[in-house]
Amino acid sequence: MATPEDSIIALFSHILALKSLPRTGWLLAGVPQPESVADHAYGTTALASFLCDLINAAPEEEGLSQTLDPQRVMRIALVHDLAEATLTDLPKRASELLGSDVKHAAEGRAIELIMAEFPAGEVYVELWSEYDAAATPEARLVRDADKLDMVLQAAGYSRSSGAVLNEFHEGHTWHYSLPARVAARLQGRER
Repeated sequence: MATPEDSIIALFSHILALKSLPRTGWLLAGVPQPESVADHAYGTTALASFLCDLINAAPEEEGLSQTLDPQRVMRIALVHDLAEATLTDLPKRASELLGSDVKHAAEGRAIELIMAEFPAGEVYVELWSEYDAAATPEARLVRDADKLDMVLQAAGYSRSSGAVLNEFHEGHTWHYSLPARVAARLQGRER
């Protein structure tokens, strides 16, 4: 078994990979110097945290009988794209060709390999699985934050470059109304 120090070093090597891995969808859309997967993971984590605070102020407005667990939201958000350190950022067109079952199985295997030597690795594999299945209110919030980060990033790229990136704004199914309203408001401004 690896020492805690070795576990951190090994885990951080995967985080470093995410820092230099560009988001493939932006590359394919012609965005010069797109954000990295780590940039996106940070944006998703920040949005998930902020959305959690706002939703927890009035959970019944989102159909919740209790507040969301902020720590769980943050931990899910931190690992939601960690598998891409091994698998890379598969663009939507590749994911569609592979099929969701194959993609999800590969991501699950990747997160298991990444976390295999980490002492609390099974906890993070479970958190990732919870996210992948949208199994809890917290996981569903992170899924919404993941999409909202992409929508906000597309708006930023459109403003700075004039690029038309409608494909990144459209076709989302939201679990919560707050992120859906943010996305709708942003789309209204873009027109």
